Amino acid sequence: MPSKPSLSPAGISPVSDTSARIGSLLVAEGFITREQLEEALRIQRNNFRTKRNYKYLGQILVEKKYLDPDQLQFVIHKHGKQTRIGDILLRCGAITKKEFESALVEQQESGERLGEIFLRKGMVSDDVLRQAIGTQLNIPYVDITRINLDSHLARIVNRDYAFRHQIIPIALNGDNLTLAMDDPTNREVVVELEMFTRLKVNVVTSSRAAIKEAFKRLYPWDSRDPEANRKKKQEEDDGLLDFTLNIEDVGEEMERTHKPSYVEFHESKRADVLVQRILGWAIQHRASDIHLETLDQRMVVRFRIDGLLQEFDLGSLQESVDRFHREIISRIKILGKLDIAEKRLPQDGSFRSHIIRGGERTNLDFRVSVIPCYYGENVVIRILDPNQAPSTLDKMGFSKKLTDRLIRIFNHNTGIILVTGPTGSGKSTTLHSGLLTAYRPGLKVLTAEDPIEYVHEKFMQCEVNEKIGLTFASYIRVFLRHDPEIIMVGEIRDDETAEMAVRAAQTGHLVLSTLHTNDSLGAISRLSGLGIDPSMITSTLIGVISQRLVRRICPHCKDEYEPSAKIINEFFQTPPQNIIWVKGRGCKECHFTGFHGRLPLAELWEPSNQDILLINKQAPVEELRKSARQSTIPIMNEAMLKLKAGETTLDELIRVLPYTFIADFRKRGA
Repeated sequence: MPSKPSLSPAGISPVSDTSARIGSLLVAEGFITREQLEEALRIQRNNFRTKRNYKYLGQILVEKKYLDPDQLQFVIHKHGKQTRIGDILLRCGAITKKEFESALVEQQESGERLGEIFLRKGMVSDDVLRQAIGTQLNIPYVDITRINLDSHLARIVNRDYAFRHQIIPIALNGDNLTLAMDDPTNREVVVELEMFTRLKVNVVTSSRAAIKEAFKRLYPWDSRDPEANRKKKQEEDDGLLDFTLNIEDVGEEMERTHKPSYVEFHESKRADVLVQRILGWAIQHRASDIHLETLDQRMVVRFRIDGLLQEFDLGSLQESVDRFHREIISRIKILGKLDIAEKRLPQDGSFRSHIIRGGERTNLDFRVSVIPCYYGENVVIRILDPNQAPSTLDKMGFSKKLTDRLIRIFNHNTGIILVTGPTGSGKSTTLHSGLLTAYRPGLKVLTAEDPIEYVHEKFMQCEVNEKIGLTFASYIRVFLRHDPEIIMVGEIRDDETAEMAVRAAQTGHLVLSTLHTNDSLGAISRLSGLGIDPSMITSTLIGVISQRLVRRICPHCKDEYEPSAKIINEFFQTPPQNIIWVKGRGCKECHFTGFHGRLPLAELWEPSNQDILLINKQAPVEELRKSARQSTIPIMNEAMLKLKAGETTLDELIRVLPYTFIADFRKRGA
């Protein structure tokens, strides 16, 4: 049937009972006077008599400025007086009573929106439906095809966000942004935009076709220039989901507080500003991770600095964080391109920011992980600073003896090299440093990582995505068809990956990977537990690096001291005479911890012929450990070198190293 061109007053009474009831409620709530109600009812009757477009009482009151739209919606929702879309279309003659009843029956069966049913069955046109929705929600219907759109509006709402939510910014007047929405009932989008644009959002609606047409006009792509498209898209992404952090500003602000662990906050308390301040503070103070932990009516912000979580007095900033903690999480989700409506499932995402540091603009990557907990969602943000990107092995800080041996094994053509240690021990950094050391022009390097933390132009890097079947094992299988010399696998965590890695090493490739074990010999037990035959292990294994990270004594407050006899006895049978004991007193530069930065400690085991024989015989671990001492540079040797150089402390070694290492060192009287 042909669609009705517009809403008309056919079939309705001059003043409906609904109008009278809503008017009485507005008077009772004190939003309008009796005289204003009578005036609005008179206008409504006059419109009917003169056959003008029928308007609901609320529309007239808002147009006369007797009432604010928010006040009207408050009363309508409070008393459950919102008119159904079908009733509006029926009263205006856009549909018949029979069509209305038929659609209601279908809605009960399918659960579909009533307006969508009217549209799908051709009972009304999209324009007529949108006008009715505007009437229902007391928002204007605008034909945006006739509006000239300012291209600068694309900087306020970026392309991806506008496409995802089917919205178009059509006007900006001062602090008021007018937004055309395909679904004007989606209040979450309005709240989000008001939160991170700091503008008052006024909603209008238009036909779906008009919104699509306006989208193409506001976000044009030039098909003839793909590179320009890519840059334009990046710029548009930056407009909404990116921001610039001026690190110098954050530092100056902290100086004004006269307390190194206190952040003053005077200005806007909106969530987007709070997020920027938290990120800026973390970057300024070398934090590797930010932990946002939701508790009852408050949020705890902790920073992982030099491997330890630290909670600082945030001063008045803490009050704002507590007050806006839900908005802060929503803002981070938006930045990470996550679903802000999903609060029951864990989510992972990422975003990029620009920072101003030393007067220079640098890109910084952030990894976001959100998990639901008892009081709400908790967020961890990993900061990937290019200034902390791995370098070659000779710049890692290992001893000369260990560095020379590491460089030698990474220059092998075939075999497998493993880096072991617990989570957060720097395995990935050492692996990347080994790759940079092994790389030479003419070699092809393929990596499978989860996730890719640092991008190197020399390597072909691939990111694991198990949801779509891109696992470590599947990548290795494909890599072998790309003729690489070196393959890096982020982690061996299952039997299939272990088997594929060993097979790749057997077929003439150098394979680098990590394992979660306590020491280097633990790699044999781990691989055997994953079903790898001992003979396959010994035929491919070049060496195993086991490492830890210890905190470096702060050079700004380093001072001599005398450790207790008890802690010295943990390491030595007799107190050594050739060590000058030092520690950090604590100062502003190290946040009064006495430590600034971290150092790697590592041991290297290169299996000897005797070790290989014992592995093939599946000899007891203790027998293999005794033999491996002759082919291992122990981690305690590296630890003692750092201790004698005044770079770390006995307390820090006890905190980080397994006690069995320390006990064995003392027993051997090394």
